[in-house]
Amino acid sequence: MEIKANSSDLLKALNHIHGIVEVRHTLPILSNIVLSAENNELSLSSTNLDIFCSDKIDAEIVNSGEISVPAITFFEIVKRLPSGSDVILSMGDEDTELILKCGRSKFNLSTLRTEDFPILSDKDLSTNFVISADELSRMIDKTKFAISNEETRYYLNGIFFHKAESNSIKFLRAVATDGHRLAQYDIPLPQGAEEITGIIIPKKTVFELRKVLDDADGDVSVSLNENKIKFSFNNLKIISKVIDGTFPDYTKVIPQNNDKEFKTNNSELKNAIDRVSAVAINEETKSKAIKLTIENNKLNLSVESQSKGSAKEEIDISYSNEKVDIGFNSRYLLDICNEVDGDEIDVNLLDSISPAIILDKTDENLFFVLMPMRI
Repeated sequence: MEIKANSSDLLKALNHIHGIVEVRHTLPILSNIVLSAENNELSLSSTNLDIFCSDKIDAEIVNSGEISVPAITFFEIVKRLPSGSDVILSMGDEDTELILKCGRSKFNLSTLRTEDFPILSDKDLSTNFVISADELSRMIDKTKFAISNEETRYYLNGIFFHKAESNSIKFLRAVATDGHRLAQYDIPLPQGAEEITGIIIPKKTVFELRKVLDDADGDVSVSLNENKIKFSFNNLKIISKVIDGTFPDYTKVIPQNNDKEFKTNNSELKNAIDRVSAVAINEETKSKAIKLTIENNKLNLSVESQSKGSAKEEIDISYSNEKVDIGFNSRYLLDICNEVDGDEIDVNLLDSISPAIILDKTDENLFFVLMPMRI
């Protein structure tokens, strides 16, 4: 194999695919990326057995061929090369090393043959539709913070994509929850997604996909079945297994009768939470309950710590109902506030022990639920 490629193109492709590689793995081939040169294109591929990612760039192919090299080492070299420079890749005399030349730099990289490199098949993906990269990015951005990291409830370790319906209008809905908070985002159901079954996209896939979506131009093609999902745009392709589990009926935790609504400036609320939660943070839990007292168009936020002291702050709100005292995890509340884009945040309560509904009035597709804490 011998090729010439542009260093900037090479780096962009590596940025797309190297993130899923596990540096230390019992199967050495999984620590490598595969380089495949053919028909004036260089294809770069990586996998961790659960996710497969590939990208293609234009290249001048002198001799076609295929080989694998250590992913992280190759990436670290390429990102240090001068931007836009010519990179020559060729095999050594013994076919056990790849020689990389750029200007007066030369690197010799150990290689592995590609026969044992596993590929996730993208056959039999019966549901196919197209979604704009902007819509998909927003669905991920507004829900990913609520993904659970608790391994025992593995079915919460991702975003649940499924078909939903409200007032005879059908949506593609993304939901994530860790049992303490829930984030939901809807978009109109894309043509072709009518038969979509509920699938849970793993957290690793979610974050790798979101990273590459910044380079997407226009639409993303989505293909899936009950076991796998594929995202493709430009020359990039991501195939991922989905979580083999049943996402719980999240609608049961969504309150239906929250009749105590207050509205306030979101920036003021965020800043107040951030200030008083300085007392709430501790080494063990990283956060603590923050008490909200809602009464007479005022919101009082307070935190007390036996070992560290206390903090209080008051902000103006719009509220005309009876007094409510309620506690929330300060970090969870702040996370939700950070996902509200509008100037105003809308909080709907029932009492001091029931979940709150939090809305961004500038985006009717967005919906949050936050469980209270004992105070």
